[in-house]
Amino acid sequence: MSRSVRLAAVAVVAGAALAPPAQATPADVPPSVPAVRDWQPAAGAFELGAEPVIVAETAALRETADVFAADLRQVTGKPVGSRTGGPAGSGDILLSADEHDQGRAGYRLTVAPTTVVRGTADGVFLGTRTLVQWLRQRPRIPAGTATDWPDYPERGLLVDAGRRYFSLPWLRDRIRELSYLKMNYLHLHLSDVQGFRLDSATHPEIVADRHYTKAEIRELVAYAARYHVLVVPELDFPGHADAVLKAHPELALLNRDGTAEKGALDITKPEALALVRDLVTEFLPLFPGPYWHLGADEYIRNYDDYPRLAAYAKVHYGPNATGRDALYDFVNWADELVRGNGKTLRVANDELSRGGGATRVAPDVVVDHWSADGPLQAPWFGAAQSPRELIAAGHRVQNSSFTPTYYATGGAAALLNAPPIAMYKLWNPTVFVDGTRLDANENIRNLGAKLSVWCDDPTTMTEPEIADAVAPRLRVLAQLTWGSAAPPGYLSFLSRTRAVGTPPAG
Repeated sequence: MSRSVRLAAVAVVAGAALAPPAQATPADVPPSVPAVRDWQPAAGAFELGAEPVIVAETAALRETADVFAADLRQVTGKPVGSRTGGPAGSGDILLSADEHDQGRAGYRLTVAPTTVVRGTADGVFLGTRTLVQWLRQRPRIPAGTATDWPDYPERGLLVDAGRRYFSLPWLRDRIRELSYLKMNYLHLHLSDVQGFRLDSATHPEIVADRHYTKAEIRELVAYAARYHVLVVPELDFPGHADAVLKAHPELALLNRDGTAEKGALDITKPEALALVRDLVTEFLPLFPGPYWHLGADEYIRNYDDYPRLAAYAKVHYGPNATGRDALYDFVNWADELVRGNGKTLRVANDELSRGGGATRVAPDVVVDHWSADGPLQAPWFGAAQSPRELIAAGHRVQNSSFTPTYYATGGAAALLNAPPIAMYKLWNPTVFVDGTRLDANENIRNLGAKLSVWCDDPTTMTEPEIADAVAPRLRVLAQLTWGSAAPPGYLSFLSRTRAVGTPPAG
């Protein structure tokens, strides 16, 4: 993938408050990743009892109690049990629902002889992650109250399973890693040059030899839900459609010389729309979350070279329409299809140009902003709209900046992989790849950020090697999207990540 690089610096400031000697200070509390936003010390401490119990106040919190108990058994070696209802005694932990507490997935953690985690369903789960991290480091935690919440609702990871098949155990490991770091978003890129990875009943001819069955996807989605991680699927159209066009060359987009454009679906053909409709309609029920991702990136180089697109656009949008309007029309058609099934469409930003056009992409479409013009950007993509322009047009955005939140496993893009220290010191989710810095009012429309793992060369790294490369970057992203104060130095942050360790096995 061709990507542009622009970074802006941001200062990271951390502080600590002193407390009376009889109480714990913030320094006495074990470190966590991301850092807890606010800590008010109190007298006393908490320690798990000899046979501790995680008590779920309501049935809706029972699964969280079960996951929490299993994790604590692993990290402490104690016989931690779980149940719904009943009293919680000294050395036990109570999970308590409060759908209004701390707003967006926030929680309040009261550390006392009987410790209480209170918040929304998502917030309570996040609070248990803090306790797992703390109790694996120390058996005795000083008393106090943590009030904690994320700055952004989306904190995640994209996995390019289209170019490279990833095993289900590897994906489950990433889900647990995300949840351990209080991250909640897994974007699965499921079709690309090397393969269409979902087992299709409507179009079995396009399915790669290595693929995921519907049963496997259902299990994976349920597993992710258990860890409060949302799975967002992507079938990439109308570009990157090589696997589909291998079986259906008649649907390829032709240039003015009659040559097929590699990977480009001819969106002026009713048969192409029918195929996309078949696939989206078939797989929508597999993913119960609110989003469907169309990709819609890197379609063609120069729209003027494809007269079919311009002719189609002029018929539908008048004489001033251009070929790019045909692409916008396709995105809006997909948006109607997805909205008709109760979901919101997402696309990448690079084909959403500033220039001309007789129509625009519907404002309800969420835009993942990764690309911009610049010295390393292929010139044929035109002037991509900035995050500020997209927000002004009514879109919500996600900061998916090529640098520093991309990691390529090979190819030319790998030369631009930013080290984790660069992300930590020079970036935050308000800073986009084109240099845009959103102000507070604009940033309300910014859903968050994700680390994107692209397998431009799927042969260069093993699954464990990719996991090792992802790990430090995920920890940095977890901290920056949570937004709490963290050490100003990356080496201090590394020390914190080592103390927190890796997630318990599932």
